[in-house]
Amino acid sequence: MMDILFGYGLLLFAPLVFAYAASSDLFTMRISNRVALIFLIAFPLFAYGIGMSWMDALSHLGVGLITFIVVYLLWMFKCIGGGDAKFAAVAAIWLGPELTLWFFALSSIYGALMAIGFTVVRSGFLPGFLVKMEWALRLYTVKRIPYGLALGVAGLQIYAISDWMDAGVRMALS
Repeated sequence: MMDILFGYGLLLFAPLVFAYAASSDLFTMRISNRVALIFLIAFPLFAYGIGMSWMDALSHLGVGLITFIVVYLLWMFKCIGGGDAKFAAVAAIWLGPELTLWFFALSSIYGALMAIGFTVVRSGFLPGFLVKMEWALRLYTVKRIPYGLALGVAGLQIYAISDWMDAGVRMALS
């Protein structure tokens, strides 16, 4: 019974975190430190639960550390927001060395498409019904891009092909 519940946890936890981070950045233009912290704290629990070896866990943490250094530098030069940087580093820990480059490649593509889309939308007028929505007005007037949306969508897509998802399906069906 516990394996089945744990399997459902694997199937739901990370996707919900990715979706929450994406929607949070879209609607508020920030990703809370709590989201990254909860995601980080849950990693060793889930890694232990699937029987991840110490070497694999350390490689995941190593990728996260390298990612943190890179995104910290990007944050210092005001290329990305702090919430995006912290969330990207923790996402890299979860995705590990096999999937992190794919994650950032997809995030870059989605981020570029968003930047183009926001530039086009912001060059025109905001429709009247959207002016009344605080989050839509903020997206229109603030000259930043909520890249957490790109990170979240890419994370959902990459997590779906991860070992975590395979383990979750196996455990949930056992």
